[in-house]
Amino acid sequence: MSKSLTADRRNRIAQILMKEGSIKVGNLSERFGVSTETIRKDIIYLEEEGIATKSHGGAIAKSDFVERPLNVKESEHADAKAAIAIAAIRLIQPGAAVILDTGSTTGAIARQLLLKEGLTIFTNSVTIAAMLAESDNAVYLFGGLVRSSSKAVVGDWATGALAAVHAYIAFLGSDGFKGLAGPSTLSYEEAEFKKKVIAASTATYTVCDSSKCQSAGLFAYAGWKDVTGLIIDQNIQESAAEDISRETKLILAKN
Repeated sequence: MSKSLTADRRNRIAQILMKEGSIKVGNLSERFGVSTETIRKDIIYLEEEGIATKSHGGAIAKSDFVERPLNVKESEHADAKAAIAIAAIRLIQPGAAVILDTGSTTGAIARQLLLKEGLTIFTNSVTIAAMLAESDNAVYLFGGLVRSSSKAVVGDWATGALAAVHAYIAFLGSDGFKGLAGPSTLSYEEAEFKKKVIAASTATYTVCDSSKCQSAGLFAYAGWKDVTGLIIDQNIQESAAEDISRETKLILAKN
C-alpha cells in the first residue's frame, strides 16, 4: 500500500476520532476495507503522535484534539475576542475585498462588520454568511461540504473557487499553536482551505485568543512567516509573544 494512501487513511481516522471521541478497530476495518491489523498499526501511529490513547478494541481521543462545537467556543473568552475583532477592523480599508474564515473569533469580526458598508466579503462560514447577509456589504459564500461542528464549507468546490478570488485582507482562525512553528486547526479539510486563502490574499492575519497558547490542532496550515501577522489579546505568554514577533507582526488587542 502506498505511503500516500496510508497517510490519507490515518488523517481520516484522526478526523473521525476528533469528531466522535472514540473509534473501534472492527468498524474502521470494514469502513476502509483493510485488515484489523492495519487499523491497529494506524492507532499505534496516532498514539505516538499524541492524538489517541489505545483502549479495549479501539482508541479514544486525547482531550486536546476533540473538536468542540462552534456555539460552545463562541461563549468562551468573549471579551478577548471582541477586542481582537476591533483591532482587526482597523486594518480593513474602505471598499476592500475581505476573506473571513470560519470560527468564533472571526465571528466576532463579522459582528463588527455589520456596522460597515461597501465591502466585498468572502467566507466559508455558513453562520458568518447568514449574519452578514443583513449588512450593507456584498457577501459571497463558498460552496461545498458543510462541516457540522464548525459550520465551515470545505472541499474541492470551496478551494477551487478561491482560485478566482483575490482579497486585500483575510482573517483566519486557529485551534492553537503550542509547540508548533505556526497556527493550526483540528480539521485537515479546513487546513487545506486556509492554505488557499493565504495564497489568495495580499495580507493574511491569524486571529485567536491567548488560550490558544496552550493548545494545538492536528494540522498546521502555515508557519508564522507565511502570514502577515497574529492578532491576539494581551494575555499571551511573554515567551510566546517574543518567539512569534521574531517571525511575523504581532498585534496585541486591548480588552
